[in-house]
Amino acid sequence: MIEERKIAFDNISRTLAITRYDIEQHQLVNDQSLNIHGENWFRDIFNFVYDNNFFVNTNIHTKTGNSTAVDLVDEYKKLAYQITTTRDKEKVDDALIKIATTEYKDYTLKIFFLLEKSKFNKNTTQYFKDEYNIEIKDYLIDYTDLLKDIEGLETGKLIELNKKLFIKTSEKYTENMVLDLIFKHLLKEKKKVVVDYTDNDFGTVDTNSKLGINRINERISAEINKSLDYRVILDKFCNVDNLLTDLKSYIIDDVYKNILLQKLKSKLSEKELFDKKTSELQDLATLYKIDFNVLVARLHKEIEDNVEINDFNSMNIAWIIIAYFFEICDVGVDEIC
Repeated sequence: MIEERKIAFDNISRTLAITRYDIEQHQLVNDQSLNIHGENWFRDIFNFVYDNNFFVNTNIHTKTGNSTAVDLVDEYKKLAYQITTTRDKEKVDDALIKIATTEYKDYTLKIFFLLEKSKFNKNTTQYFKDEYNIEIKDYLIDYTDLLKDIEGLETGKLIELNKKLFIKTSEKYTENMVLDLIFKHLLKEKKKVVVDYTDNDFGTVDTNSKLGINRINERISAEINKSLDYRVILDKFCNVDNLLTDLKSYIIDDVYKNILLQKLKSKLSEKELFDKKTSELQDLATLYKIDFNVLVARLHKEIEDNVEINDFNSMNIAWIIIAYFFEICDVGVDEIC
Protein backbone atom coordinates (compact mmCIF):
# COMPACT_ATOMS: atom_id res chain seq x y z
CA MET A 1 0.00 0.00 0.00
CA ILE A 2 2.90 2.36 0.75
CA GLU A 3 4.36 1.70 -2.70
CA GLU A 4 0.96 2.30 -4.33
CA ARG A 5 0.70 5.58 -2.47
CA LYS A 6 4.15 6.69 -3.65
CA ILE A 7 3.40 5.76 -7.25
CA ALA A 8 0.12 7.68 -7.13
CA PHE A 9 1.60 10.79 -5.53
CA ASP A 10 4.60 10.83 -7.89
CA ASN A 11 2.29 10.65 -10.90
CA ILE A 12 0.10 13.46 -9.55
CA SER A 13 3.15 15.63 -8.88
CA ARG A 14 4.67 15.02 -12.32
CA THR A 15 1.37 15.60 -14.10
CA LEU A 16 0.75 18.90 -12.34
CA ALA A 17 4.26 20.03 -13.28
CA ILE A 18 4.10 19.06 -16.95
CA THR A 19 0.61 20.55 -17.24
CA ARG A 20 2.04 23.84 -15.99
CA TYR A 21 4.73 23.73 -18.69
CA ASP A 22 2.05 22.97 -21.28
CA ILE A 23 -0.04 25.96 -20.15
CA GLU A 24 3.12 28.10 -20.12
CA GLN A 25 3.86 27.35 -23.78
CA HIS A 26 0.25 27.98 -24.83
CA GLN A 27 0.43 31.33 -23.05
CA LEU A 28 3.50 32.33 -25.05
CA VAL A 29 1.46 32.13 -28.27
CA ASN A 30 -1.59 33.73 -26.62
CA ASP A 31 -3.58 30.48 -26.72
CA GLN A 32 -6.00 30.46 -23.77
CA SER A 33 -7.59 27.07 -24.50
CA LEU A 34 -5.79 25.20 -21.72
CA ASN A 35 -6.69 27.93 -19.23
CA ILE A 36 -10.38 27.32 -19.96
CA HIS A 37 -10.09 23.54 -19.67
CA GLY A 38 -7.91 24.02 -16.60
CA GLU A 39 -10.72 25.75 -14.72
CA ASN A 40 -12.90 22.64 -14.88
CA TRP A 41 -10.02 20.23 -14.26
CA PHE A 42 -9.00 22.07 -11.11
CA ARG A 43 -12.66 22.41 -10.11
CA ASP A 44 -12.87 18.61 -10.09
CA ILE A 45 -9.56 18.31 -8.21
CA PHE A 46 -10.61 20.83 -5.54
CA ASN A 47 -13.97 19.13 -5.07
CA PHE A 48 -12.24 15.78 -4.60
CA VAL A 49 -9.37 16.92 -2.37
CA TYR A 50 -11.31 19.23 -0.06
CA ASP A 51 -14.13 17.44 1.71
CA ASN A 52 -17.62 18.87 1.27
CA ASN A 53 -16.58 21.37 -1.38
CA PHE A 54 -19.10 21.99 -4.13
CA PHE A 55 -17.33 24.29 -6.57
CA VAL A 56 -19.13 25.19 -9.79
CA ASN A 57 -17.73 27.09 -12.74
CA THR A 58 -19.40 30.52 -12.84
CA ASN A 59 -18.30 31.08 -16.45
CA ILE A 60 -20.94 28.69 -17.82
CA HIS A 61 -23.64 31.04 -16.53
CA THR A 62 -22.31 34.20 -18.22
CA LYS A 63 -23.10 35.36 -21.73
CA THR A 64 -19.43 35.87 -22.60
CA GLY A 65 -18.36 32.59 -21.03
CA ASN A 66 -15.94 34.42 -18.78
CA SER A 67 -16.89 35.81 -15.38
CA THR A 68 -15.22 39.13 -14.63
CA ALA A 69 -14.48 38.44 -10.98
CA VAL A 70 -14.33 34.74 -10.12
CA ASP A 71 -14.25 31.41 -11.92
CA LEU A 72 -15.24 28.86 -9.29
CA VAL A 73 -17.64 29.32 -6.40
CA ASP A 74 -18.85 27.16 -3.53
CA GLU A 75 -22.12 28.67 -2.34
CA TYR A 76 -22.28 26.43 0.73
CA LYS A 77 -18.89 27.43 2.13
CA LYS A 78 -18.97 30.90 0.55
CA LEU A 79 -15.67 30.37 -1.25
CA ALA A 80 -14.71 32.06 -4.51
CA TYR A 81 -11.68 31.14 -6.61
CA GLN A 82 -10.20 33.05 -9.49
CA ILE A 83 -8.07 30.87 -11.80
CA THR A 84 -5.36 32.81 -13.62
CA THR A 85 -1.88 32.84 -15.11
CA THR A 86 -1.34 36.58 -14.64
CA ARG A 87 0.93 37.28 -11.67
CA ASP A 88 1.20 41.06 -11.47
CA LYS A 89 -0.14 43.38 -8.77
CA GLU A 90 -2.75 44.88 -11.10
CA LYS A 91 -4.40 41.50 -11.71
CA VAL A 92 -4.78 40.79 -7.99
CA ASP A 93 -5.93 44.35 -7.30
CA ASP A 94 -8.49 44.07 -10.09
CA ALA A 95 -9.87 40.81 -8.67
CA LEU A 96 -10.34 42.36 -5.23
CA ILE A 97 -12.06 45.42 -6.69
CA LYS A 98 -14.40 43.46 -8.96
CA ILE A 99 -15.52 40.84 -6.45
CA ALA A 100 -16.69 43.66 -4.14
CA THR A 101 -19.27 44.63 -6.79
CA THR A 102 -20.71 41.13 -7.24
CA GLU A 103 -23.00 38.80 -5.35
CA TYR A 104 -19.85 37.11 -4.06
CA LYS A 105 -18.59 40.16 -2.15
CA ASP A 106 -18.97 38.36 1.21
CA TYR A 107 -17.20 35.21 -0.01
CA THR A 108 -13.64 34.26 0.93
CA LEU A 109 -11.54 34.91 -2.17
CA LYS A 110 -8.60 32.78 -3.25
CA ILE A 111 -6.57 33.40 -6.39
CA PHE A 112 -5.20 30.16 -7.84
CA PHE A 113 -2.28 30.59 -10.23
CA LEU A 114 -2.01 27.99 -12.98
CA LEU A 115 1.71 28.65 -13.32
CA GLU A 116 3.26 30.07 -10.16
CA LYS A 117 1.80 32.39 -7.56
CA SER A 118 2.93 35.97 -7.21
CA LYS A 119 5.72 36.71 -4.78
CA PHE A 120 5.14 40.35 -4.00
CA ASN A 121 7.78 42.60 -2.49
CA LYS A 122 7.42 44.43 0.81
CA ASN A 123 5.95 47.59 -0.73
CA THR A 124 3.27 45.71 -2.66
CA THR A 125 2.37 43.62 0.39
CA GLN A 126 2.00 46.83 2.40
CA TYR A 127 -0.18 48.33 -0.35
CA PHE A 128 -2.75 45.53 0.00
CA LYS A 129 -2.62 45.83 3.78
CA ASP A 130 -3.28 49.58 3.62
CA GLU A 131 -5.88 49.38 0.85
CA TYR A 132 -7.84 46.30 1.92
CA ASN A 133 -6.62 45.54 5.43
CA ILE A 134 -5.52 42.06 4.38
CA GLU A 135 -2.39 39.90 4.25
CA ILE A 136 -2.29 39.31 0.51
CA LYS A 137 -0.22 36.12 0.79
CA ASP A 138 -3.24 34.45 2.42
CA TYR A 139 -5.20 35.00 -0.79
CA LEU A 140 -2.66 33.53 -3.20
CA ILE A 141 -2.29 29.80 -3.88
CA ASP A 142 -0.75 27.58 -6.54
CA TYR A 143 0.14 23.97 -7.26
CA THR A 144 2.60 23.83 -4.34
CA ASP A 145 -0.21 24.49 -1.87
CA LEU A 146 -2.44 22.01 -3.64
CA LEU A 147 0.28 19.34 -3.57
CA LYS A 148 0.73 19.76 0.19
CA ASP A 149 -2.97 19.14 0.71
CA ILE A 150 -2.92 16.17 -1.67
CA GLU A 151 0.04 14.69 0.20
CA GLY A 152 -2.00 14.94 3.41
CA LEU A 153 -4.85 12.80 2.03
CA GLU A 154 -5.39 9.36 3.50
CA THR A 155 -3.86 6.66 1.29
CA GLY A 156 -7.02 5.23 -0.26
CA LYS A 157 -8.28 8.67 -1.27
CA LEU A 158 -4.92 9.71 -2.74
CA ILE A 159 -4.78 6.55 -4.87
CA GLU A 160 -8.38 7.12 -6.00
CA LEU A 161 -7.59 10.73 -6.93
CA ASN A 162 -4.74 9.57 -9.15
CA LYS A 163 -6.93 6.99 -10.89
CA LYS A 164 -9.86 9.34 -11.31
CA LEU A 165 -8.20 12.59 -12.45
CA PHE A 166 -4.51 12.16 -13.19
CA ILE A 167 -3.68 8.87 -14.94
CA LYS A 168 -5.62 9.75 -18.09
CA THR A 169 -4.07 13.21 -18.20
CA SER A 170 -0.53 11.88 -17.73
CA GLU A 171 -1.00 9.33 -20.51
CA LYS A 172 -1.65 12.03 -23.11
CA TYR A 173 1.87 13.39 -22.62
CA THR A 174 4.15 11.29 -24.81
CA GLU A 175 7.90 11.20 -24.26
CA ASN A 176 8.37 13.53 -27.23
CA MET A 177 5.86 16.03 -25.83
CA VAL A 178 7.42 15.97 -22.37
CA LEU A 179 10.95 16.58 -23.67
CA ASP A 180 9.73 19.31 -26.00
CA LEU A 181 7.91 21.13 -23.17
CA ILE A 182 10.85 20.80 -20.78
CA PHE A 183 13.37 22.03 -23.35
CA LYS A 184 11.18 25.06 -24.06
CA HIS A 185 10.70 25.68 -20.35
CA LEU A 186 14.46 25.61 -19.75
CA LEU A 187 15.04 28.04 -22.61
CA LYS A 188 12.28 30.33 -21.37
CA GLU A 189 13.98 30.48 -17.96
CA LYS A 190 17.18 31.44 -19.76
CA LYS A 191 16.06 34.87 -20.94
CA LYS A 192 18.63 35.20 -23.70
CA VAL A 193 20.36 32.31 -25.42
CA VAL A 194 23.50 33.25 -27.34
CA VAL A 195 24.23 30.58 -29.92
CA ASP A 196 27.78 29.96 -31.10
CA TYR A 197 27.17 28.81 -34.67
CA THR A 198 30.91 28.27 -35.24
CA ASP A 199 30.88 25.30 -32.84
CA ASN A 200 27.74 23.34 -33.60
CA ASP A 201 28.87 19.76 -34.11
CA PHE A 202 26.30 17.13 -33.19
CA GLY A 203 28.50 14.14 -34.05
CA THR A 204 28.96 11.07 -31.85
CA VAL A 205 31.78 8.95 -30.41
CA ASP A 206 32.13 5.63 -28.66
CA THR A 207 30.48 6.31 -25.31
CA ASN A 208 32.07 3.44 -23.38
CA SER A 209 35.52 4.60 -24.44
CA LYS A 210 34.71 8.13 -23.33
CA LEU A 211 33.38 6.97 -19.96
CA GLY A 212 36.73 5.30 -19.36
CA ILE A 213 38.83 8.27 -20.48
CA ASN A 214 36.89 10.59 -18.16
CA ARG A 215 37.08 8.05 -15.30
CA ILE A 216 33.31 8.22 -14.82
CA ASN A 217 32.22 6.10 -11.86
CA GLU A 218 29.81 3.17 -12.11
CA ARG A 219 26.74 5.01 -10.81
CA ILE A 220 27.01 7.90 -13.26
CA SER A 221 28.02 5.54 -16.10
CA ALA A 222 24.87 3.50 -15.50
CA GLU A 223 22.67 6.62 -15.62
CA ILE A 224 24.31 7.83 -18.84
CA ASN A 225 24.10 4.46 -20.59
CA LYS A 226 20.46 4.01 -19.56
CA SER A 227 19.54 7.50 -20.77
CA LEU A 228 21.18 7.03 -24.18
CA ASP A 229 18.09 5.04 -25.19
CA TYR A 230 16.46 8.44 -25.72
CA ARG A 231 19.07 9.58 -28.25
CA VAL A 232 16.69 8.92 -31.15
CA ILE A 233 14.01 11.11 -29.59
CA LEU A 234 16.42 13.99 -29.02
CA ASP A 235 17.76 13.76 -32.59
CA LYS A 236 14.25 14.60 -33.79
CA PHE A 237 14.61 18.02 -32.19
CA CYS A 238 17.75 18.91 -34.20
CA ASN A 239 15.88 20.62 -37.02
CA VAL A 240 12.83 21.88 -35.11
CA ASP A 241 13.09 25.65 -34.62
CA ASN A 242 16.77 25.26 -33.62
CA LEU A 243 15.48 23.85 -30.34
CA LEU A 244 18.37 21.47 -29.67
CA THR A 245 20.92 24.03 -30.85
CA ASP A 246 19.51 26.58 -28.41
CA LEU A 247 19.41 24.00 -25.64
CA LYS A 248 23.04 23.12 -26.30
CA SER A 249 23.98 26.78 -26.09
CA TYR A 250 22.22 27.13 -22.74
CA ILE A 251 23.28 23.86 -21.08
CA ILE A 252 26.84 23.74 -22.41
CA ASP A 253 27.89 27.34 -22.99
CA ASP A 254 26.13 28.77 -19.95
CA VAL A 255 25.42 26.26 -17.18
CA TYR A 256 28.27 23.78 -17.79
CA LYS A 257 30.76 26.50 -18.69
CA ASN A 258 30.09 28.30 -15.40
CA ILE A 259 30.63 25.05 -13.50
CA LEU A 260 33.99 24.56 -15.24
CA LEU A 261 34.99 28.15 -14.50
CA GLN A 262 34.17 27.79 -10.82
CA LYS A 263 36.29 24.66 -10.51
CA LEU A 264 39.21 26.06 -12.52
CA LYS A 265 39.44 29.32 -10.55
CA SER A 266 41.30 27.45 -7.82
CA LYS A 267 43.90 26.42 -10.40
CA LEU A 268 44.22 29.40 -12.74
CA SER A 269 43.86 33.17 -12.70
CA GLU A 270 40.87 34.94 -14.19
CA LYS A 271 43.16 36.33 -16.87
CA GLU A 272 44.15 32.81 -17.91
CA LEU A 273 40.50 31.76 -18.06
CA PHE A 274 39.20 34.87 -19.80
CA ASP A 275 37.41 34.36 -23.12
CA LYS A 276 37.96 30.60 -23.14
CA LYS A 277 35.40 28.41 -24.93
CA THR A 278 33.73 25.55 -23.08
CA SER A 279 35.80 22.99 -25.00
CA GLU A 280 39.01 24.78 -23.99
CA LEU A 281 37.92 24.84 -20.36
CA GLN A 282 37.28 21.10 -20.54
CA ASP A 283 40.83 20.56 -21.80
CA LEU A 284 42.14 22.61 -18.89
CA ALA A 285 40.01 20.60 -16.47
CA THR A 286 41.65 17.44 -17.81
CA LEU A 287 45.11 18.97 -17.60
CA TYR A 288 44.59 19.95 -13.96
CA LYS A 289 43.02 16.58 -13.13
CA ILE A 290 39.62 17.91 -12.07
CA ASP A 291 37.25 15.04 -11.30
CA PHE A 292 34.64 14.86 -14.08
CA ASN A 293 32.32 12.93 -11.77
CA VAL A 294 32.08 16.08 -9.67
CA LEU A 295 31.42 18.21 -12.76
CA VAL A 296 28.71 15.90 -14.08
CA ALA A 297 27.04 15.61 -10.66
CA ARG A 298 26.98 19.41 -10.38
CA LEU A 299 25.54 19.76 -13.88
CA HIS A 300 22.86 17.20 -12.99
CA LYS A 301 21.88 19.22 -9.91
CA GLU A 302 21.78 22.50 -11.86
CA ILE A 303 19.43 21.01 -14.46
CA GLU A 304 17.19 19.39 -11.83
CA ASP A 305 16.98 22.70 -9.95
CA ASN A 306 15.49 24.25 -13.10
CA VAL A 307 13.14 21.38 -13.93
CA GLU A 308 10.48 20.27 -11.47
CA ILE A 309 9.99 17.00 -13.33
CA ASN A 310 12.99 14.91 -12.33
CA ASP A 311 11.51 11.91 -14.09
CA PHE A 312 8.39 11.27 -16.13
CA ASN A 313 7.15 7.83 -17.13
CA SER A 314 10.58 6.37 -16.24
CA MET A 315 12.48 9.16 -18.04
CA ASN A 316 15.01 11.00 -15.91
CA ILE A 317 15.12 14.28 -17.79
CA ALA A 318 18.37 15.67 -16.36
CA TRP A 319 20.29 12.46 -17.11
CA ILE A 320 18.87 12.31 -20.64
CA ILE A 321 20.17 15.81 -21.35
CA ILE A 322 23.56 15.05 -19.82
CA ALA A 323 23.89 11.70 -21.63
CA TYR A 324 23.12 13.32 -24.96
CA PHE A 325 25.73 16.03 -24.59
CA PHE A 326 28.22 13.59 -23.07
CA GLU A 327 27.93 11.32 -26.08
CA ILE A 328 28.60 14.13 -28.54
CA CYS A 329 31.61 15.38 -26.56
CA ASP A 330 30.14 18.61 -25.19
CA VAL A 331 30.40 17.25 -21.64
CA GLY A 332 33.65 15.47 -20.88
CA VAL A 333 36.72 15.07 -23.09
CA ASP A 334 37.66 12.44 -25.63
CA GLU A 335 40.85 11.92 -27.60
CA ILE A 336 38.96 11.98 -30.89
CA CYS A 337 36.80 15.02 -30.14
